[in-house]
Amino acid sequence: MRKFLTKMAFFFFLLLLFLVFMNYWLDFEPNPHYPLQYHEVFYPKVNADLVILGASQATHGINPKYLESEDLKVFNFALDGAPPSFYLNWYNKIFTHYYRKPTYVIYAVHWVMFNDIFAPRQIEHDSQYFPLPLLIKHLRYGGSLQTLLFNRFVFSKQRKNVLSMLFSKRNEIYPKAKYYNGFIPFKERKKLQKTEVVNPEINPVQWEAFIQLLNDFERDGIKVIFVHIPGYFYGRETQNILKNIQLLKGIAEKRGIPFLDYETERISSINMNDDLFADWTHMSEKGSEAFSKLLKQDLEIVLKRM
Repeated sequence: MRKFLTKMAFFFFLLLLFLVFMNYWLDFEPNPHYPLQYHEVFYPKVNADLVILGASQATHGINPKYLESEDLKVFNFALDGAPPSFYLNWYNKIFTHYYRKPTYVIYAVHWVMFNDIFAPRQIEHDSQYFPLPLLIKHLRYGGSLQTLLFNRFVFSKQRKNVLSMLFSKRNEIYPKAKYYNGFIPFKERKKLQKTEVVNPEINPVQWEAFIQLLNDFERDGIKVIFVHIPGYFYGRETQNILKNIQLLKGIAEKRGIPFLDYETERISSINMNDDLFADWTHMSEKGSEAFSKLLKQDLEIVLKRM
């Protein structure tokens, strides 16, 4: 029996060494902005007065460099595929415990934001970036054990891509050298015409999470601004976006939230210029620069009125 236990212990020791090696070998981050955004939450350096939330349109569309000033520090915490339910958990379980309260939040709303197909991100998906005490806390208090642990380690998070990661060249998807305070340019695609009609349904869970998040901002005395980032005008069907945008306008009017809508109200030459888009809903690096400069001008007027 003792000999058997010794063999088992040795086997698990070798297994542990193998997993540690695999985790080290596969430790390549295809999204370099994720760990940098979380690092700012847990170990603040910018200590932003204005933070940006939203999904990938904001991550790659609003560059804080063009919004900041001597009196306004800005950080972009928008994460690809992050719906309201994600930010409700992120804000209450992480952000408020580690980061100082900002004065303003720009929520980059979008007409697909309430649909889980387009915005599937969950807080457990980001366990790889959690400090150990936070991970343990999530494990103890209702976090999904399987999702948390599978996303904690590279070899399990990337289990479907292990072979390609081992034997293929690891190409940089996003240019880390151009990262700035949460922003990183979108990978160039140039697919401006859709191949299918997009008419997203509104998930009531996401809508309720959005309302609760706005309630939490109001409770904490944070001033909110809605911004709808411009999409490529010729790449979407107007009739399929208006109902969701009207819903956003309704909640903005009800709560007195300024709404800078560059998708239907503030349409400009930016919306028409295909050189400014990487695909029909994401801006290119050149587009993000042009839009961020435009947003700067409009935002200055809004902030003076708040």
